[in-house]
Amino acid sequence: MNAATRDPERTRATILDGAEEVFLEKGFGNASMSEIARRAKVTKSLIHHHFGSKEELWREVKFRRFTEYAERQMAMLKSAGPADDVGLLRDSMKFYFYFLRDNPQLVRILAWMFLERDTEECIHKDRELITLGVERIREGQKAGKIRDDVDARFVLFIFIGLAQHWFQDCNHFQHDFDTDDLPVDLNEAYLQDAMKIFFEGVLPR
Repeated sequence: MNAATRDPERTRATILDGAEEVFLEKGFGNASMSEIARRAKVTKSLIHHHFGSKEELWREVKFRRFTEYAERQMAMLKSAGPADDVGLLRDSMKFYFYFLRDNPQLVRILAWMFLERDTEECIHKDRELITLGVERIREGQKAGKIRDDVDARFVLFIFIGLAQHWFQDCNHFQHDFDTDDLPVDLNEAYLQDAMKIFFEGVLPR
């Protein structure tokens, strides 16, 4: 009995790790099952045994990475009390930003996920997060803690966009903007200013 037979869950995880590397490096169309098998150090037949096809393997790669974030963010949204709306919004923004920073694979997976829109499990989880997030913002608006002259859906969408756009396009900032007088940690510098603008506006105080 080989290791793969003894520990199928570990084998699945190993295959997913290898597949994620190949898919994100080469894209779905250029990724081959042979290359994935080589990275994961398994046979192609074992990949087919666990996932059936390249399409199913790609769906599972996206689902695994997105679920890790979604479940932790959902727990945060559900555990916060009714008096925590603004604090929750701040904490959620920091959590999402740092999660993308620490999991750069998710940035590319999110781009593919919303471009392809073929992973219903991910889309369903995303809609659950959006629904609950908008609900919490509206609660804050009704309590007078968040301004109510803006649509809660736009508030959440801007919050998401501020984090995602930085990690999708920060190379553009680094290459084409003058960064000589900025802190070495551009991620943290951007987050602090993005949160100031998001929560306080751009007009002089």
